[in-house]
Amino acid sequence: MGMGASTLPLLMKLKRQGHIADGSAVIEIGAQQLDDSFIKATGDIAAAGRLFGATTPPPAFAWSGARSDTNLLAGAPLTRAFWTWLGLDYASIDIDGSPGSIALDLNYDEIPPQLAGRYALVTNFGTTEHVANQLQSFKIIHDLAAAGALMLHVLPAGGMINHGLVSYNPKFFWLLGRSNGYKIVFMTMGWSDRDPGLPKDLQDFLALYDREAASQFADFRMPESSVVVALQKVFDTPFVAPIDVPTGTTTEHASLRERYWSVLKPELSFQARERDLLARIAEVYDREQSLAAAEVDLAQRRRDIYEREQYVAAHEWTRYIVFAPVRLSYRLRRWLYAHAPPWLVALKRGMFGVAGVKSDTPGGDK
Repeated sequence: MGMGASTLPLLMKLKRQGHIADGSAVIEIGAQQLDDSFIKATGDIAAAGRLFGATTPPPAFAWSGARSDTNLLAGAPLTRAFWTWLGLDYASIDIDGSPGSIALDLNYDEIPPQLAGRYALVTNFGTTEHVANQLQSFKIIHDLAAAGALMLHVLPAGGMINHGLVSYNPKFFWLLGRSNGYKIVFMTMGWSDRDPGLPKDLQDFLALYDREAASQFADFRMPESSVVVALQKVFDTPFVAPIDVPTGTTTEHASLRERYWSVLKPELSFQARERDLLARIAEVYDREQSLAAAEVDLAQRRRDIYEREQYVAAHEWTRYIVFAPVRLSYRLRRWLYAHAPPWLVALKRGMFGVAGVKSDTPGGDK
């Protein structure tokens, strides 16, 4: 299918959301080409370059050969130049000898061990629909992706009767995500204005078995559509094939429970893990809230103690200020009496008729 202009806004959106880091490793399932709509989207190309921190002008994206009415991508430039211009570490899986491609048979081969979990972005822009072994194709994608990586699919959903071997629907990716604990980061459907009807060669073939086929399908129309989905690999676990059964289904067959453990063992499913994780998060949150409330209460108690100490200190100072002159005059009186000459004490007694007390006698308080 190639890489079209509609991919650019999605790439920029995923970049802004933090899903594609600068200098990430990207690998394409099938060395892709840039279609005409992409090459003409010069504004979005420049915007993507700024967002990814490209330091040079965009590549020329020149066609390498004559165009064909039957193959719209004949001679189209490879996407390699675009990815490397963005600063990404590029590779591809293909058997066509494209520069830098890794030759793997998507029907049968396993990935080399050194590539396992190496890539932050795995793209499937119209390749797996040409492969009979869907299980192995999507296992390869899973194995190439690192934990936290994105797997970006742009695949046919309808129309294009003679294109590839299979078409896809959203349910396939829902169940694929359920089996492997993928997070759906983005999903949409696309469609084309092209509505060519049933291909002539297919009409001729059907006419071999049904003489009315030509007239029956003369007005047949099926719009061309696609499914676009970005999945995030959350768990670094072995690949599990999707299985079309309701969530919560169990079976008595042990081999099936082991093979489809993420679905047929509800207690071990990724949904159960998510529920357990959310419960733990809620527990931690409640604990933190309790600690925060206790800290607020402790802070309030400290404020109360501080205010009480300030109150006591203020009143002690007031009492000291009020009674200090009294204490001072008392001490002065005692000192004067203690140091007064006997004749002065006698004069005082004679003038006032004071009988006197022990403390009035000089040295009487000793």
